[in-house]
Amino acid sequence: MKGLVLISLICSLAITARAQRPNSDERIRELERKLDDATRRIEQLVGTVELLRTEMSQLRSVQAEAKEPTASSATKVTSTSTSGTREPDDSTDSFTERLIEPELGGDERDAKLTPRPEVFIQARYSALPIRDAESAFEPNLSLTRIETRWSGRVGERLGAGLEIQFHPALDGSPEELVNDAFIEYYLNDHVSVRVGQFIKPFGFDIQQSSGVRESPERAIFAGYFFPGQRDRGISLTGDLDFLKTGAFKNIRYHVGAFNGNRFFTDNNRQANYLVRIRKIFTEANFALGFSAQRGKQLLPVGVSGNNNDENIVGLDFQYARGRVGLRGEFVRGNTPSTLLGLEPEFATAFHPGARSSGGHLFTTYRLNRRDNIYARYDAFNHDPVTNRNVRAFNFGYFRPIGEASRLSFDYQFKNRPSFNDDATNGRLNITWGIEF
Repeated sequence: MKGLVLISLICSLAITARAQRPNSDERIRELERKLDDATRRIEQLVGTVELLRTEMSQLRSVQAEAKEPTASSATKVTSTSTSGTREPDDSTDSFTERLIEPELGGDERDAKLTPRPEVFIQARYSALPIRDAESAFEPNLSLTRIETRWSGRVGERLGAGLEIQFHPALDGSPEELVNDAFIEYYLNDHVSVRVGQFIKPFGFDIQQSSGVRESPERAIFAGYFFPGQRDRGISLTGDLDFLKTGAFKNIRYHVGAFNGNRFFTDNNRQANYLVRIRKIFTEANFALGFSAQRGKQLLPVGVSGNNNDENIVGLDFQYARGRVGLRGEFVRGNTPSTLLGLEPEFATAFHPGARSSGGHLFTTYRLNRRDNIYARYDAFNHDPVTNRNVRAFNFGYFRPIGEASRLSFDYQFKNRPSFNDDATNGRLNITWGIEF
């Protein structure tokens, strides 16, 4: 009896096993079908993503080529080759914008203020002092720029800027640490007001950044008429594009009142008034600017009279065509009575009613996308220190290294030294800067 029960149980298990096996096989086949279907869908999605990515890249390229900045930020300067037609490579556009600098003197409304600052470091090796320049020459290696900057829009109608420079502290002049500290208010899309300490909106060379300048330093007149390039005051800045007529298109203006460019020594309690107008002729790749300042300056002890004017006028132009660029600037005004300093230091050759003038002509040639050569003639008449004329001719080469750095070599012929801010009194200057 037990044997029959055992045989019956074995038969039952065998039948059950045979009944379950087909179900397991069918389940496996079903899972395989679902896996194959999911794999096909994944492959289709990958293909769709690649197509969308390619189409987006093409649209972005077309948009970048067609996009033009608004008049409130910058005027795009078209560039032409020597035959009058646009060159196909982007380097021509970049070269033209570097020569014309359509954003020169613009406000900060199109830049977003971020916690991360901009940093600019510039090192220089100087050698071979010019004749009689030993006392005004800094040989060997030096750090000519160590600066950090925050600037941009902080609200719908509010912007600000702060720039700190550290290299004066290394030279024993910690009072010069603050370069820029200003607040901006945007009245509308075409007009803004700036208050504080900032670059004086006079001419081209004064406003051009050290990070993009080709020659080692600004022209000689800049160091005498506008030492430090900054001033403290208020400026109304805008464009005339809202008039929507060709004659007023691409015109930017500045109207302001300032304490005086020498900060510490210009304490005569009288403001200097300034106006600047600049127009860019986009079709010709040409820009023309006029600047004027009317003000008063200090007179040395023992000198009296009403002839203490500090009036200055200037004319500047910029032009680019194909691989060639040309700039020029000419300035004339009352001879400065003091030099840049914490305490009043009167120039030894100053006398009331004296006038000084200066200017430079600069030309550059783009060898290729990166290599550039240049030459500049620089002159200043009636130096307030020696009452003599200074003449300089320098030529050089510079090349970008990566996207943020540039190396330049400059050799200079100069008949006598200049003595005020940013003077370059060596024949050989090798400069390497980086901005990030």
